[in-house]
Amino acid sequence: MTRNRTPYCIAAVAASVASAFLLTPSSFAQEAPVAQPVAAPATPAPTPAASAGSVTATPAADEVLGKIGEFEVRISDVRKSLETLTPAEREAMRSQPAALNQYVRALLVQKIVLREAQAQGWDESAEVKERMDLLRDGVVATTFLESVSEAPEGFPSEEEVRDAYNANREALRVPKSWRLAQIFISDPADNVEAPPSPEANTKLTQLAEILVAEGTDFAAVAQQHSEEQMSAERGGEIGWLAEPQIQPAVRAVLPDLKLGEISAPVRMQDGWHFIKILDIREPFVPTIDQIRDQLVARLRQERARAETQNFLGQLLRDNPIAVNEMVLSKLIPADSN
Repeated sequence: MTRNRTPYCIAAVAASVASAFLLTPSSFAQEAPVAQPVAAPATPAPTPAASAGSVTATPAADEVLGKIGEFEVRISDVRKSLETLTPAEREAMRSQPAALNQYVRALLVQKIVLREAQAQGWDESAEVKERMDLLRDGVVATTFLESVSEAPEGFPSEEEVRDAYNANREALRVPKSWRLAQIFISDPADNVEAPPSPEANTKLTQLAEILVAEGTDFAAVAQQHSEEQMSAERGGEIGWLAEPQIQPAVRAVLPDLKLGEISAPVRMQDGWHFIKILDIREPFVPTIDQIRDQLVARLRQERARAETQNFLGQLLRDNPIAVNEMVLSKLIPADSN
């Protein structure tokens, strides 16, 4: 392994290490911008998105991420779909979980549109077949490149993995994280300073009274009253979130909460969130054994990328490109002005 590629490789791993320990890094998913640099992992599992008003919890097996009509999108569906994206697109998903939320929504919309198209026989149209032929050429070329560029078996060696780890221990540090639960009351508003609607205010008042009562079971209350189905089914549990992943409005209340305490309702654009801290984990550097799979996968990806460049470089040296610039200019319409 050449040393000059190691920092680039580890930077990508560092961006996903925290997510490996959080299992499903995400934020309170909504249309508003979010402040989170931690990304969906490149190698283990991409971040599944949450539905409006929720934060994704630690997945069990192949959890359902969203539904539309009779269709579902599961974690495995998103993983397969993410594999078709470019590295830059996947990196964008890691750094912006709200974008991943929208990606899941787009997959759901696509399923329902596809149903309508097939019902009308559009999938058999000449236009579709023509475009499919073009797509096939791209798939054949791409998969061929992947086959000739695959890293050799046995790469990286144990020494190469250990060298990469030792050179970048601090870059792999996992930030402080919280295991959170929520009770969500829907009350959309463009302005996060907006007061609750009359209906939401009634619900919030009722919940506040229930939650301060001695012996109240937060999980049972969440199952009964929370308006975000997926977390409600888990007793409100959201899962582990790293500090940079949590939206500012929620992050601001955490320092004042002790383990097991419940916040006052936090206003976000989708509604109101009662937050409970279930556990806290201080920053730490994972051991090499804990992130070995990620390091190996990333190093193999870097090796494959280098092999691809080498293969293409030789191919182009043997087959120089020639483009007729005069003809090319005819593809651009003349300015009508």
